[in-house]
Amino acid sequence: MNSLILRRFLVVSLLALMVAPIGVSARIKCWTNKEGVRECGNRVPPEYAQKGHQEVSKHGITTKRQQRAKTPAELEAEKQKEIAAEELKRKAREQAAHDRVLLDTFTTAKELEIARDSKIEVIDARIAHTENRIDRLQENRGIMQKEAARLERSGKPVPKKLSDDIRRVQRQIKENHGFVAEREQEKKEVDAQFERDLKRYRQLKQQRH
Repeated sequence: MNSLILRRFLVVSLLALMVAPIGVSARIKCWTNKEGVRECGNRVPPEYAQKGHQEVSKHGITTKRQQRAKTPAELEAEKQKEIAAEELKRKAREQAAHDRVLLDTFTTAKELEIARDSKIEVIDARIAHTENRIDRLQENRGIMQKEAARLERSGKPVPKKLSDDIRRVQRQIKENHGFVAEREQEKKEVDAQFERDLKRYRQLKQQRH
């Protein structure tokens, strides 16, 4: 009799040990369904797996929160935000480096103005040289065009070499005019850059005082 009771006790104990881990480890999961109603169970349904859920203990205490998966639009927005942040950092580094150059190169704002004027003078000299070349090219073109017109009036054909030379000079005049236009634009950009540098230089000097 005692042995029968002992065997029953051992079987019950073994079953309790087998069941206990499942009960201890199991957690209740709660989620919100399509109707906005909170539901709970041992497993989150597949259609709500990416929506986020909470795990609660048998006493109703939240032990873990699983955030919902981010949408492609949200992931892209985060990516763009990171790119923008990196761009701001890059610009800050470039500005810091430029500030060091300004302070290390110039001791007064007047020196910056002198540097600007010197650079513009160099550009002006190139423009003047090119404009003189344009004048000479236009003079040569005029001579050749007069010669071509004289031949046509006399009923003689205009030599191919003369026609080619007129076209070549016209092309050179156009190219030189383009060069002058580029240098004029360069002057504007140089002046604008130095204006920004002067403003920044004065700000940096004020910050040091």
